[in-house]
Amino acid sequence: MILITRPIAQTTNLKMLLEASDIEYELFPTFEVKKIRSEVLKQHYDVIIFVSVNAVNFAEDYFNKIFTGIFKVFAVGPVTAKRLIDKDIKVDCFPKFNASSVELLTMQECSELIDKKILIVRGKGGSETLKDNLGKFNQINYLEVYERVPCEFTSLHAQSIEVFLNSSNGVLMAGSNESLSNIVRLLNLDSSDTFNKFKTRKLIVFSQKIKVLAESLGFENIKVTLNPSDQDLINELII
Repeated sequence: MILITRPIAQTTNLKMLLEASDIEYELFPTFEVKKIRSEVLKQHYDVIIFVSVNAVNFAEDYFNKIFTGIFKVFAVGPVTAKRLIDKDIKVDCFPKFNASSVELLTMQECSELIDKKILIVRGKGGSETLKDNLGKFNQINYLEVYERVPCEFTSLHAQSIEVFLNSSNGVLMAGSNESLSNIVRLLNLDSSDTFNKFKTRKLIVFSQKIKVLAESLGFENIKVTLNPSDQDLINELII
């Protein structure tokens, strides 16, 4: 069985895949994602970069304002790119593997950007990696369309912990560093010993960056998916 640690509102597809594979699960949300209102500067952008699926979902109200003139669309990985394509948006550049801002920056289309107006669509308070690198030779603006709100410890978390620890093959998942940090926070709120019990269990993460954090926190059995997708998570579970 696996603990699903993403926001409850974003578990539908994963639950469907788990049920199709006869894999048991419990819900253990670490944060919820909430839409926020933002202002779009009235100017044309040469490149629009989406940093996550949430960025695509929550930015839809702004599409008619940001998709003007001749522009290119970049995504940080294949899952975000697919969500854009599903909305009939052409994606000009995205990493096929190891989805991340760092991986996107290594691509030729990104490294050749000079004197461009670039809009980064993201959540509030996200990473500055793209701006720090692209901002050396380009004008960068943000469109922040959502925020992450950490979950409080509830009876749902307590129940899921009990089921997990009673399962000999319980697996934990973390889709981001923020999610992993919140997992640890919630486990420690249960009891001082709960986190120690979880550290020995299998942890599946979606990037090498998350693996580095997990190792520093003391997790002992960490697996990284090929891509940050639900299907790749399932593939890792059934190996």
